[in-house]
Formats: sequence, structure tokens, C-alpha cells
Amino acid sequence: MDGRVILNRISFDLEHGETLVLLGRSGSGKTTALRLINRTLEPSSGSITVDGRNIAQLNPIELRRKTGYVIQEFGLLPHWTVEQNVALVPRLLGWPVEKRIARAHALLDQVGLDHKEIGQRKPYQLSGGQRQRVAVARALAAEPGLLLFDEPFGALDPVTRHEMQQQFLQLRSRYHVAAVFVTHDLLEALAVATRIAVLDCGKLELLTTPDKLFSATTPTAKAFLDTLPREAARRAGR
Repeated sequence: MDGRVILNRISFDLEHGETLVLLGRSGSGKTTALRLINRTLEPSSGSITVDGRNIAQLNPIELRRKTGYVIQEFGLLPHWTVEQNVALVPRLLGWPVEKRIARAHALLDQVGLDHKEIGQRKPYQLSGGQRQRVAVARALAAEPGLLLFDEPFGALDPVTRHEMQQQFLQLRSRYHVAAVFVTHDLLEALAVATRIAVLDCGKLELLTTPDKLFSATTPTAKAFLDTLPREAARRAGR
């Protein structure tokens, strides 16, 4: 490593049912924060606690299996069926076949995919929006207490992206799961967040609610607000 500090003195907490959006320019440390939470990166100092336990004391594989993770590139196994992809983590956790298949079917239906029509297809046979819905279903499959989203809808067309944002809100209401959601899209942040953390050069510039973001005076927050008319942001976001 070159010794650079990627994140510096970042601190926040998260309640069940809450979505904290990490908003910032490329290179601000958003994805690094997610990777620290699921221990694909290790912090050089400080600590991260999930459900009252320091994750440094947890088995990293077990931690990741209890944490849903959705990325922009989907991350589906190409040689497995949709049903098998969704049931992956329950399979690794040793769930009985009947239970994990039933879970996969239920989740596919809940994300707007008919499991009877889609379940036996391979990922390459799906559209981008369908693949992303499968990725969300997979993230929820093992009943995680925490979801991590790394710009999950950034590659989708605007209409599908809006549909996925609404689907996310419905699933959050249904499962009451805490989520950390990375984006550099202000409208998306306003649409899905209960709170917004604005990051700049690895530092936490501002932690606020979507409504209060409009009165922010910090440089990066103001720069994001300057990218669109305020009234358009209000209509689209809240």
C-alpha cells in the first residue's frame, strides 16, 4: 500500500429499518466504507460494531453470509440458474433444500419476477433490470440484519432505475432491514435515504436527513445541490 489515508475519522450509527446513503464524488471513500463493514478490507484503526459486536472478533466468512451485498455488476454466477443464485447463501448456511427453494421462490415473486417463469433461466437470459432484481433477492435470501448496496442501480436505464428504487423502498418496509447505500446520484439519495452522509476526500462532511440537506452550507453538499433545480429535487426525492 502507498500509505494514503482513504477514510479518516468516519463515524455513524444505523438503526433497523433505516437507510444511510453515502453520497460523494468518485474517490470519496464510499465503496471503501462498505468493504470495511463486511471485512473485505480491514481498518488500520478504529472499530466497527454490528449488533453490539466488534466485527474484528467475528469470523469474516460468517459475517459476510449474514450481510446482504448488492453491486452494480450484479455478481451472479453465470452457470447457475436464477433459483440457484438466490438460494446460494441459504445453501452455504446448510438450510434444507425445501426451505431454501421456497425462500428463493418467495423472494423472486416479491421483487417482481415470476419464479415459475424466471427461476430456471440463466443470468444471461435476463435483462439488466431482471438481473439486478435477482441480485436484490439473493441479498435478502438468508434474512440478513444488514444490507450493503454499492451503486446497485447505476447501470440501469432511468425507468428501470426508478422502478428498482421503489422496489427497494417496498422491501425495506417489508423486512425492516438496515441498509448502507452508496451512490453519487443526488436524486437517488433523496429517493431512498432516511439519512444522508456526504463524504469528501475520505472525510464525513455532513450527516443529515434528506429534507435538511437542502439547507446545507458545506462545500460538497452545496455542489451536489447545484446540479439540479431545488424544486425538481423535492418532487423527485421526497
